[in-house]
Parts: sequence; structure tokens; C-alpha cells
Amino acid sequence: MPPKAELRSALHDASRSRVAARGRQVLERARDSAAFAKMTTGVLLELGLHNPLAAAIGRGGQSEWALALELLAQLPAQALLRADRLHGCAAFLAQAQAACQRVGSRFLIRGRSRIRTRVLRRYKDGSRLGRLPVRQKDRRSRITHRLELREIRGRVQRAGHRAQELRRWTNLLDPKSAPASELIDLYARRWEHELYYRELKRQGRKNEVRHSHTLETGAQEIAALVLASALMARARAPAKRRSCA
Repeated sequence: MPPKAELRSALHDASRSRVAARGRQVLERARDSAAFAKMTTGVLLELGLHNPLAAAIGRGGQSEWALALELLAQLPAQALLRADRLHGCAAFLAQAQAACQRVGSRFLIRGRSRIRTRVLRRYKDGSRLGRLPVRQKDRRSRITHRLELREIRGRVQRAGHRAQELRRWTNLLDPKSAPASELIDLYARRWEHELYYRELKRQGRKNEVRHSHTLETGAQEIAALVLASALMARARAPAKRRSCA
């Protein structure tokens, strides 16, 4: 039987070997995952039919924010633009307001919780009229102008989760023609956008990664999936018209 000192040394060496082997596995997994480029994609989607109206694919590392700004140029007339809280700040709302005014559309965007607005008026439906300061990009202390918005608050709760208060901002300022309850229901349908992305990721492919080996062909493959979803939406359109008749 070996001395205790030798036994402790043998156990220590065995433990160190296991740690080293575990470290190599982590490095190999990280190296394998880093071998695949990630491409951000934004889609301007017609809800209901899941019809993509426009798409922007970030081949140069563009963020979701930058792609969303590109898609504003493709906003159709007489539409209601809905977006999540990533876009719920003054910088994006100013761009969305300009795009809506250009084509005669409206927006309904979830606002970030920490942004303060000046309340001008409170309505009977619980909404309120407010002003949101828009600051200069390279000089945050300077306010370039103020957006006049209507804010709608409401609490939502999922099973097993705490209740959460959401704020939505819209340029539909008249509470009579656009009641707060209706706008809350309309915003809830924005979840279809997430379902559309799930369709592209799960139903439009069989593997975890794309088959392409370059960024250019990867962008073409993603564009092909978006085009395929547009053809599916066109095929669904007659059935939707019959159900609404």
C-alpha cells in the first residue's frame, strides 16, 4: 500500500487531469460554435397572413436596431406599425413618426419602462397624452424636438409569472376613434411576428445551421426562405378571404 503522501499526490493528479479534460471540452465546444457566423435578419411582416412585406439581412454585423431603421423605408400606407420594447425609445420613435407621416400610417410600440414623459392630459379610458424629448445623437444634453404621444398602460400576467405593467406609445391620439382597450388587443397580436420567425427556423430547415459556407450565400439562403414564406402567404390569402366573407 503506498504511503499517504503518494496517495494524496495520485488523487491530486487524477483530479487535475479531469479538470484539464473538462477544460478542453469547453474550448472545443466554444471553437465549434464560433466556427459558424450569425446573421441578423429583420422582417416587416403583415400579421394574419404572415406575409413578409420587406426584409433586411445584416451581412456586415448590423444590429437588429439598424435593420429595423432600414425597414421603415418600406412601411406601407395606412398601416399600423407594431414593435417591441427594443424600439421603444425616443430615437426610434422619431424615425417611426417620420416614416408614418410620409405614407399616412400609424405606430403602436411598447415603451421602455425607465423613460420619462411629460403628461399633458389624462383620458377617461386610462390613457394619457404626453411629450417625449428627442435628443441629439452625438450630444445627449441637447433636445432637438419633442414627440407628442399617447401612452397606454396595462398589466399582463402569465401563469407562473409575476404580473407586469406594460406601456405602449402610439400616434393615434384620439381616444374616441382608437380606444385604449382596442389598442391593447391589437398590440397583443404582435406575438404573431415571433411565430413567423419560428416557422422560418423550424419548419423551413432540417438542420441547426444553414448549408451555406459564405456570408453571401448565407444571405441568399435566408432570402430564399423569406420568399418561400411570401409564396405560402399568397396561397393562404384566398382561404382567408373566404373565411371573412
